[in-house]
Amino acid sequence: MAGRAIAKSGRESGQHRVLLLVFFVPLFLCLWTYARAEPLRLAPPSVESVALTRDLPAESTPSEAPPAPVKRERYNVVVLGDSLGDGTWAGLYHVLRQDKRFNVIKKSKVATGFSRHDYYDWNAAVREIASETRIDIAVVVMGTNDRQAIVENGQRYALFDDNWRGVYKQRVDDFTATLKNTGAQIYWLELPVMRSPRFGGDMEQFNEIFEERARLNNITFVQTDGLATGADGGYTAYGEDRFGRTRLLRAEDGIHFTMAGYELLGERIADAMLADLDGGAVAVMPSGSQEAVVLKGSDMPVEEPEKAVNYDMADRRPGRSDDWLWLGATN
Repeated sequence: MAGRAIAKSGRESGQHRVLLLVFFVPLFLCLWTYARAEPLRLAPPSVESVALTRDLPAESTPSEAPPAPVKRERYNVVVLGDSLGDGTWAGLYHVLRQDKRFNVIKKSKVATGFSRHDYYDWNAAVREIASETRIDIAVVVMGTNDRQAIVENGQRYALFDDNWRGVYKQRVDDFTATLKNTGAQIYWLELPVMRSPRFGGDMEQFNEIFEERARLNNITFVQTDGLATGADGGYTAYGEDRFGRTRLLRAEDGIHFTMAGYELLGERIADAMLADLDGGAVAVMPSGSQEAVVLKGSDMPVEEPEKAVNYDMADRRPGRSDDWLWLGATN
């Protein structure tokens, strides 16, 4: 009897050991495999790609200079941008009018920018312009209307936050890529100093974006330092025009320019263009010539005595440069 009891006990003990092995061995193997596995890395929930991160590695900066325009007997110089682009087109037209190599074409549109694709989509517009017009040289003046939130894929991004910057930079890059694909030489104009410290501070942030993207996209960023500024580098309404005469340079809104001021911007762009083309100097108008202003709907500057350019105040939107009222006491 005792022998049979011992044998039975041994069989039950063996069965228990088998059950324990069946249960714990797979569990041990699972835990061991999990411990050796690489952790799952999720991409950050941001629309900003690696190429658009704010802290860019040094090796991402192109080392070569932007290519010079292809040699032609006549160049189409296409000006794209907002209301500052309108005025810059007129100033550049006056500066280059004696140089028959250049056909200065206005494709700017007031109250536009990159922020409000629902209002005017510059990325679509530049593709249409490029399909209709040969662009040898592109001049871009943008940003004064872009102090607004961006809505992308149903998401609203506040001005200058990380997601806003990611979308904005991508739009700038896409716009630039379209122009580069046409073979155009691109000159992106730095926004000039503004009268309002608050508005001017925001324009400096846009300039930082434009200068960064110009460097990474290997295009020319034309600086406006020293143009229409006082001895301290700050805003001034009066100053020397391109002939050395003291003139009214800025419009009463503290953002736009008179024709004398726009000619300074045009001359800065023309100098950069000509340096790339042949290192030559542009033919200038005689110092006694009249100034001109741009009239809405016109394709050529109309001769008129010097005055500040007036812009349509209808349909003002907060954040746009044609919304003078937001400036308040800081202006």
